[in-house]
Amino acid sequence: MKHLEKPSLFAMAAGAAMLALTLAPGAGIAAPLTVTSYAMNNGAHGSFNYRDFDYTPCAGVCDTTSAALSGGTGKLTDGVSPSLSWYQYGERTPWVGWDSSQGPDQVNPVVRFGWDAKSTVKSVTIWVDNTLGAGGVWHPASVSIGGTNYLIPLDTIDPAPRAYTFSGLDITGSSVDLQFFQQASFPWIMIGEVSFDGTAVPEPASLALLGLGLAGIGLTRWRRQAT
Repeated sequence: MKHLEKPSLFAMAAGAAMLALTLAPGAGIAAPLTVTSYAMNNGAHGSFNYRDFDYTPCAGVCDTTSAALSGGTGKLTDGVSPSLSWYQYGERTPWVGWDSSQGPDQVNPVVRFGWDAKSTVKSVTIWVDNTLGAGGVWHPASVSIGGTNYLIPLDTIDPAPRAYTFSGLDITGSSVDLQFFQQASFPWIMIGEVSFDGTAVPEPASLALLGLGLAGIGLTRWRRQAT
């Protein structure tokens, strides 16, 4: 007759917790992260309106240059990557643009993006315009992501809008700061869309509950085998 040794509840819970961590959604495979809010100084008005006038909620200042926006979302995360350059849409353009000649709050703008839950950012994609200096617009000289600066090689050939993807990141938290640095002598930068890929970080309490649940299932199975 086969002898079944009763495992300790601690051992079963520990093993179940490890299995819970392995099976937790988003534990290893990067997927799009949904931005629930971003905060920044609003863009500016030049030939057309490059403020984030679609930002919601905006407390009446979403169409005011350099106004502090927080607690909502707008053009930067609406899923629209502009296919035309800054001057081709007319007054209500999908681009958000900052002009360093319009005051200190327009210089090298910082945008703080946030999520509902703690996450690990694996990559960031930024959609920018680049008209090779026409109208004072050039792609950013560099982008700081979570405090690390990434240089963007100067493109003097292709004037089309494009995406820059920064991968190999490992930034964990409920928010991350991006700072866009303007080119010297060219005051405008245009940002059309920002997206993130990463993984959700399971809460310890959730893992513990899942582990205890799995331990209970394991104990029930052991009792059935024992009888």
